[in-house]
Amino acid sequence: MEKIIYLAGHILNEAMVGYREKQHNEISKIEGVKPYSPHQDKSINDKSNAVQEGLAERILNNDFAAMEKSDIYVLDILNEGLGTIAELNIILGMKQQAENTIKRLREISKTNKYDEFGNKTEVYYQIQDELDKQLRILNKPVLCYCSDIRQGHGKSYDDPDRAEFSTNQFIYGVILKLTNGEGFISWSEVKKRLEKIGSGLIV
Repeated sequence: MEKIIYLAGHILNEAMVGYREKQHNEISKIEGVKPYSPHQDKSINDKSNAVQEGLAERILNNDFAAMEKSDIYVLDILNEGLGTIAELNIILGMKQQAENTIKRLREISKTNKYDEFGNKTEVYYQIQDELDKQLRILNKPVLCYCSDIRQGHGKSYDDPDRAEFSTNQFIYGVILKLTNGEGFISWSEVKKRLEKIGSGLIV
């Protein structure tokens, strides 16, 4: 079964819409995965023709529903991409909530495992099903890259006022948390990881 990839990144100008379409097509060629790209949802992201009434609510509902259904998150983190940064933090919240729920369910599971006859209870099995759901959320891979050409050029600097590029440190902290300390990777590396996931080399 194909794994669904949520491709997040701003679409604030025609050039970026074209770039997102190019990325979508590249990921579509990878076996075992299927991209979901918000820019293709014309009901909310056709900026010139989308019905404006209730647009904010539809964007939230459509994108959040897609995020919940996705198996992998790929995000292009740009300082101007406020929607993408919001999605990044939603993912952190989903995973943190899953982690907290897992802890509570494991405690409840201990006290509801057996009935008075020593048999495993129906409640115990229901808890295990919910644990599996929460573990899937917690273990969904998150891959972050930055398409800003000033990022990752390898140049050092002594004067912070002359830095070409910087990432908000709170946002970078979220990225580090979600990527298990790895931080940004390149778009090329993103595709390599997705190829491994699609082929089953990475579970």
